[in-house]
Amino acid sequence: MQLMKIPSFHDLYSEGLRLLNIGGPIAGISIIVASSSICYLQTRPQHLPITHTLTHNNQTFKLEVATTPEELEKGLKFRSSLKGDRGMLFVLGKEYKDVPFWMFQVKIPLDIIYLKNNVVTTVVYNAPPCTENPCPIYKGRVATLVLELAPGAANIRVGDRLNIQPVLPKNDIGFDSKTPLAGK
Repeated sequence: MQLMKIPSFHDLYSEGLRLLNIGGPIAGISIIVASSSICYLQTRPQHLPITHTLTHNNQTFKLEVATTPEELEKGLKFRSSLKGDRGMLFVLGKEYKDVPFWMFQVKIPLDIIYLKNNVVTTVVYNAPPCTENPCPIYKGRVATLVLELAPGAANIRVGDRLNIQPVLPKNDIGFDSKTPLAGK
């Protein structure tokens, strides 16, 4: 017959300390890595697909479109540049009066264009970047859409009607759709 040793409180305490000595640093490193990752992801610029175009004064601009609350909030924050033929369209979902926009954490100057039914109601020209609070808040009189472009890129004025269209999908089946298919 064998005797079993029942662990004493002191043995359990020692074993717990040994586990803490191993698990504590691992947990600490995990917290640091997770915090750094979250911070990095929150400060990365968003790049949305180009789904619309704006044609104005014989110029065409490719537009990313922000529609979800997260996309609307992030906008063009953290971008270090914006090509002259690119922009972001913010779809507000309904008509708003005194629509507030600000440039907090936006690193580049922008023209902010407020639209109702594709007609420009307000334009803020060359809104400067703002990296520290408080930042100025720019308000549009009324809007259902807000457009941000590089400053001076489009020469847009209040009252202009803008031609914003969805990008047509490319033909994926490998033939020119204007040419009829030849039958066998």
